[in-house]
Amino acid sequence: MALRDLGPWLLDVPGFRRQADKVLVDAACGELGTDFVRLDQHRDLEHDWRYLLLAASVLAQSTDGRCQLAALRIAQSCLSGANATEVQRDSAALVLDALANHPAIKLAENRQLLKPSFVTRLPGAALIEYTRRWYENSVAVHGNKLLRVNRFQRRLWDEVRNQGWMSVSAPTSAGKSFILARWICELMRTSTVATVVYVVPTRALISQVERDLRDLFKDEGLQDVSVSALPILKADSDAEPVRRRVFVFTQERLHILLSAKPDLAVRALIVDEAHKVGDRQRGVLLQDVIERVSAENPELRVLFASPMTSNPGLLLEDAAGGPANPAFASDDVTVAQNLFWVSQRPRRTTEWDVSLCERSETIALGTVSLKASPTPASKRLPFVAHAISATSPGNIVYVNRAADAETVAGQLYGLMGVDCEAEEGAALKELIELAQHVVHKKFLLATYLRRGVAFHYGNMPLLLREEIERLFTEGIIKYLVCTSTLIEGVNMACRNIFMRGPTKGIGNPLSAEDFWNLAGRAGRWGKEFQGNIFCVDADRKEIWGENGPPRERTRQPIRRTTDEVLRIEVAPQFVKFIKDGAPLETLKEHPEFEPVFAYLAGVHVRYGGLLEARWAGRYDETMLSELAAVVEEAVDGLAIEHDIIVRNPGISPFALDELLKYFREREGDVEELLPSEPSSKDAAKVYAGIFGRLCRRACPKLGPEGPRAFVLALLVTRWMSGFPLSRLIDDRLKRKGDDKAAAEIRNVMNDVEQIARFEAPRGLSAYCDVLRQFLREVEREDLIERIPPFNVFLELGVSLQTQIALIGVGLSRTSSVALSEIITEDKLTEPQVLQWLRDNEELWRNFPLPSLVKKEVERVLNQHKERAGVKEASS
Repeated sequence: MALRDLGPWLLDVPGFRRQADKVLVDAACGELGTDFVRLDQHRDLEHDWRYLLLAASVLAQSTDGRCQLAALRIAQSCLSGANATEVQRDSAALVLDALANHPAIKLAENRQLLKPSFVTRLPGAALIEYTRRWYENSVAVHGNKLLRVNRFQRRLWDEVRNQGWMSVSAPTSAGKSFILARWICELMRTSTVATVVYVVPTRALISQVERDLRDLFKDEGLQDVSVSALPILKADSDAEPVRRRVFVFTQERLHILLSAKPDLAVRALIVDEAHKVGDRQRGVLLQDVIERVSAENPELRVLFASPMTSNPGLLLEDAAGGPANPAFASDDVTVAQNLFWVSQRPRRTTEWDVSLCERSETIALGTVSLKASPTPASKRLPFVAHAISATSPGNIVYVNRAADAETVAGQLYGLMGVDCEAEEGAALKELIELAQHVVHKKFLLATYLRRGVAFHYGNMPLLLREEIERLFTEGIIKYLVCTSTLIEGVNMACRNIFMRGPTKGIGNPLSAEDFWNLAGRAGRWGKEFQGNIFCVDADRKEIWGENGPPRERTRQPIRRTTDEVLRIEVAPQFVKFIKDGAPLETLKEHPEFEPVFAYLAGVHVRYGGLLEARWAGRYDETMLSELAAVVEEAVDGLAIEHDIIVRNPGISPFALDELLKYFREREGDVEELLPSEPSSKDAAKVYAGIFGRLCRRACPKLGPEGPRAFVLALLVTRWMSGFPLSRLIDDRLKRKGDDKAAAEIRNVMNDVEQIARFEAPRGLSAYCDVLRQFLREVEREDLIERIPPFNVFLELGVSLQTQIALIGVGLSRTSSVALSEIITEDKLTEPQVLQWLRDNEELWRNFPLPSLVKKEVERVLNQHKERAGVKEASS
């Protein structure tokens, strides 16, 4: 039996299991704070490090994640323990090296648990093995520079350089993004002309990936490679064109660009969090843009990345040009994680039992005491979190709604007791200034930050969220109360995650997939030896459901939303939905039917029928033939131009057709149908009328007609006009009153995200497409040029060219809007706004802008200081 095959056998040896369980329990108890009291049998545990390290050296050779985890726990516990000798600590470091876990070795050195340069103390044979692994777990990049990587990263590097499509699945902290960014660098070095599209699931990740790529390109001497998050192709006549570029988009932004340039030439498409093809409407759009890009680019490289999925190969079924490279999934472990159940003792509200879930067992560890009785029930989660972590950093508390985030953060603020010390307080003071300037003086975040407590949800301004994440990562913010934003791809790790009956949205229990995706944030590779997940009130079925919290991490299958709708069991209902004219009543039970119908209608238009689609062979032939006939009949019966269907994949073609019918039957001046410029004094009235027409069928959430449509129209026009969020909130509070300021602040931010940046763009895009057709029919093409590009205005939240250019160079909307107040020109390009910022440094530094806005400007100027004069190619 080969050494690498011994690991699974060793895990089941009773003697080893007893020793390893003691290590596990000892390490877990060490994570529970100073107020935790161990059970008697878990006190003063002794470990046979000589035996355990020998076993760990065997386990470290395995590709089985369970073996790697056991080896990692032994090595880290030996380094952290008080009784290990120097030789044993060096041996533990050698085990970590065998696991290619170099950040953990560095962490041990930084914490003075391991003397520096342990390699110099290795005996000859061990040194030879270490040297061999050094080369084995390295990748060569430009200039024969070697980068140390883990085993998963090494395999990904080898696979990603092959031609074709590829799909990879690995845990959250495995290091996928690092390798993909390095591969883009190497691709750009060897290309004279290349466009890469990097698709991420959220706008927050757009900013993070865009910034990371710009920094990497600068470090690697690739300043002429353009990195853009703007879904537009620019052409500045005063500069040389860029031939190499990376677009960082959500699927919505990629759709905007493809609508303007459907034949976009793309060399490589990277799809992060690719399992999101199952995310209903957004998942259907993701599938649609992938297919459109691949259809136009036969030689396209497509790279899919997903966390802990069981069938990553599903995404390769439609690979263009023949068979794709095989998908691969990795179980490689970089950080140990503990899953704790915390439950109240009967009749003792301040005493809570802590247990460790390991495999199918629940191991009782001891007790933690709360400072006070956690009544009402909303206090149970924060009180337990504070009892375990006290003032230690790295704590995420997951809650179900934005309002809950503010409540729980307030309770933690009270538990912390005193404001932060002066050094930490200085950084927090800048963030407080930003929160009050950008949101509102009554924004609760500004109060909670004084004691190192913050909350975080998706509707908050980007610059504010990023600074919260930065201070949390640095340990200045101790507690961060989050909603499901954390599941949606924000790359932010922690030490502890606390949950109590988690849901995603209102009334939707967190799936096992989302639970483990969230849990994957626990444990910062290179920052902590372990990560911890705490399930509070885990024994209560009314909180966690009949089966309780998930106990064991399992890979979850990728399920396309389209596949779910086209299943044999569901397809008959879907066919009836189309035959009945896509009634709104059906969408209450099956909201996914509308985007799938719109997508299939677009496929019919592009390929001349569903049976001609690349994926047709995946489905039952009889069912698909019937569906193809129904879709063909529906599309052929429409009066709208077929390209309008393709350009609006989320809206029912029947709704688009009804809108055209309304235009044709309406009496009155045609110009009254035109949307106005967002800054026009009558804009709110005009858009309220448009929303009233759209909400009848195409976009019900833009209504109902009347006061609600007008309120939303006012918000949308002011958002497009570049009004600061604080101004939008002030306007709402003037109408609603200050007595419920916290709720109205949340409502405005939610309306901006859900209406101004999601519903309004797709609704107005459809409205304008249909209106253009109608204007051609009535021979009023002269009016078409007066229709503004709403999709870009709403996505970015600005409408002036100068503001768009400021966002294009990497500034947040917050900073772009603030700076545009002192820039008099409204048509500056990206090179011109960069030059303006350089030429007017004294002005913007002395202008009353928040300190963090000025720091963002400094960062962007530093990134671009060697790229002046570069422009975007026009094709």
